[in-house]
Amino acid sequence: MSEAKAWKHQMAMRSDEWAGFWKNKTVHTDRRQYAWLQSPPVYRVVVAQFAVCTVLTLALLPLGTYFALSSLLGGLCCALPNAYFVGKAFRYRGARSAKQIVSSFYRGEAGKLVLTTVGFILIFTQVKPIEPLALFGAFVAVQSVSWFAPLLVVRRQS
Repeated sequence: MSEAKAWKHQMAMRSDEWAGFWKNKTVHTDRRQYAWLQSPPVYRVVVAQFAVCTVLTLALLPLGTYFALSSLLGGLCCALPNAYFVGKAFRYRGARSAKQIVSSFYRGEAGKLVLTTVGFILIFTQVKPIEPLALFGAFVAVQSVSWFAPLLVVRRQS
């Protein structure tokens, strides 16, 4: 079979898909066929960041509540803005949405920076006493989860 015929055969709709198309009904299609158009599983990175934040807080609890609270706030100061960014940045997909994708990435990153700044301002002005080593240590530890994002986001090849 020639390359053009193979492509045409691959792109051709099945008869049950045409029936649903003409009747304006949704037809069940195999989602694995369109896996490249699905949203990436970046939520795993955010879940891992919240998990690291929780583990650090529990690990520092024997040192005292101030260490644990500082660790929790530092971790949340990183994980919550990243969750906002992921929700904002990966809202759109597909070639037709290219302008919306770029715009949502810029807005998500700007919002992430604002949320992080506001978080630290609120922590330093409203929470007394605070343990800066635990606060910044947890922030850096939770942020370092994103270094391993390619390992968390990789899809299984079928």
